[in-house]
Amino acid sequence: MLQHKKLALLSLSLFSLIALAAKAEPIDNRHIIVAPQCLVKNLSVSMNYKTLASSSTLALLETNRLGIDYLIEAKNHRTATPCGGFVDVTDAWDNYHSRDLSSQRKAKSFLQEEMTKESSVKIKAKTYGIQYPDQVNQLIKQINPSTIWSDLTAFSDTHKSKFPDRYANSATGVNAANWLKEKIEALAKANNRTDITTYAISTGPQYKQPSIVVKIGDSNEPGVVIGGHMDTLSSSWELKPGADDDGSGSMAVMEIARTLISSNMRFKKPIYIMWYAAEEEGLVGSSKVVAEFKNKNIPIDAVLQFDMTGYADKNDPTIWLITDNINKDLTAYLETLIKTYIKQPVGYTRCGYSCSDHASWNKAGFPAAIPFEAAFGKDNPYIHTANDTINILSINHMANFAKLGIAFAVELAEPVV
Repeated sequence: MLQHKKLALLSLSLFSLIALAAKAEPIDNRHIIVAPQCLVKNLSVSMNYKTLASSSTLALLETNRLGIDYLIEAKNHRTATPCGGFVDVTDAWDNYHSRDLSSQRKAKSFLQEEMTKESSVKIKAKTYGIQYPDQVNQLIKQINPSTIWSDLTAFSDTHKSKFPDRYANSATGVNAANWLKEKIEALAKANNRTDITTYAISTGPQYKQPSIVVKIGDSNEPGVVIGGHMDTLSSSWELKPGADDDGSGSMAVMEIARTLISSNMRFKKPIYIMWYAAEEEGLVGSSKVVAEFKNKNIPIDAVLQFDMTGYADKNDPTIWLITDNINKDLTAYLETLIKTYIKQPVGYTRCGYSCSDHASWNKAGFPAAIPFEAAFGKDNPYIHTANDTINILSINHMANFAKLGIAFAVELAEPVV
């Protein structure tokens, strides 16, 4: 524990040196950010940003690359009340055109619309039930915890992996995306699956790493999305293996994909497997993915997000369900799935403003839900550090999340029987 604290202090000191060196840096490489006031309050006074508009709960900020780093650092402050994260809304801001508004009024109008999207998304309630227990149980039995472990080792162990980090603006971040894509393509080929489509969605121009999308099935019916984010922070000052955040979620998603592709089961609805880029930078990758799905009118019935599935506080097997930026009906259905198929305790916890990629889908009007490894405040304390390693994670906890994803996919995509 003492060594962990020393590493954290070293990381903070290095971060402070960067800040002092760049204190007078002008705002270039511009980013427009929406952040909760509780996060803004934690920002260093030396951060280079400008407040464009503000409310009692949110702020609209203009900043640069260094400002993003400060926001990420502020997000790591552990408080009794979860604050959440921030969203990079640069694209939406640049495309925002309101008639005859001054810059100040435009900013206020834009922020108000963002607040409305977050607080009043109305999605028609749907009745969810248990319809395919035989098919779900058949595939759950095929979940292999050792495969999850070996994949996570290859994805995040800095001694055995190709990736010292998976930072979204690095070559290793791009390599990680390619590794995921190639692994799926090899699975499809090995199982003679001609109904698997794999493609990348650009996160540019600011980030090199693309998001990866896999479509299972040929149907054009409203589909089911299961995803996690692949990226980590940069390892410029220390290694960022990201075993839990979000290697654990990413490899739970990989195990779900492996199980579905390896089975002979076919579905009425398509299943979309996704790994998002640049989540750490303000949900950038998922925002791009959601925008593409909306622009192409690709219908989606339900979205499941896996962000940190491996850390079991005091070996607690509880699966926690996040209560904000989600669809309540879909979240209640997750509890039903857990009690029916996983048979583990269920808890509820709040994560704060836009804390993971489910928020991008929710804001766009798609039903989304997110299970989590622990109650907020008792989750992995080592994320975003060199100590976010595989050795402190629970193989059984990760396997239970993969089983939940299988139950979600099979029940909602409806197997052809």
